[in-house]
Amino acid sequence: MRIMLAVFGTSLLVFHLLERWLTPVLPDAHTGPRRAGWRADLLHALVNGPGLSALTKVAAAWALLRLPGVSVMAGWHVAAQFAAYFIVNDLGRYWLHRLYHYSDLLWRIHRVHHSTVEMDSLSLLRIHVLEAVIKNFALSAPFAILGVDRSVIIAYSCIDIVKGLWHHANFRTSVGWLNYLINTAELHWWHHSVERRGHRSNYGSILSLWDWVFGTAYWPKGEWPDQIGVKGMENFSPHYVDQLMSIRYTDAELREMLDKDADEPEILPFAAPAAPQRQTKATRKAA
Repeated sequence: MRIMLAVFGTSLLVFHLLERWLTPVLPDAHTGPRRAGWRADLLHALVNGPGLSALTKVAAAWALLRLPGVSVMAGWHVAAQFAAYFIVNDLGRYWLHRLYHYSDLLWRIHRVHHSTVEMDSLSLLRIHVLEAVIKNFALSAPFAILGVDRSVIIAYSCIDIVKGLWHHANFRTSVGWLNYLINTAELHWWHHSVERRGHRSNYGSILSLWDWVFGTAYWPKGEWPDQIGVKGMENFSPHYVDQLMSIRYTDAELREMLDKDADEPEILPFAAPAAPQRQTKATRKAA
């Protein structure tokens, strides 16, 4: 627990500073507390429980380490346990992530994460609570039950925290041929692109190998997306409750609502309609 909290805090500070020193992907985008939805992203992390975002990985690992085990993997060398955990978990995340983009119901949940139009390292935290529970806890629970060593879960969670912050940080990095092996910021920023060629690609979590094997990799060398988010949802609500409730609507319904609310920014896009006012005798006489 302390190790992961230390990794999260240190990594967050490092990436926050790098976003100010290195060449940004989106030069005009705000980062940190100046970014719209920054407070909601922090609230996502605090509320999610076991989930994908960096803070909730601590909670997920804490819960997983307390599940009753059957000690099937207890006799394995810790390196073999880590290899099995890493590969199976990463492959499972690839297919789950891909399913989130092809299933209408699951996309509504995952759409919350893609709604940010000014991405920085903290954008990692914007994960709907339903997605958060599935992605971290459900995929790892079988291994915890099988008795995987706690150090394996902690090591993987620490790697995943750093990876997630790097993927969303607003600065350019180039790692060349490593894009064929690991999922990098270069690849993940294209996954957040509004362009279809980008957001229907690069589903890998830590390894990009799965994308190259299954034909979903996209890497235009030396290029970065000019715009991120979901097309037609540029004014997606920055408020936490609105983001949670947005899953009630299809893309078409949401675009129509957001378009109507563009002229009335003080109205929350997904807020329930106001109840009709009851007529009193005075108002009836006035009418």
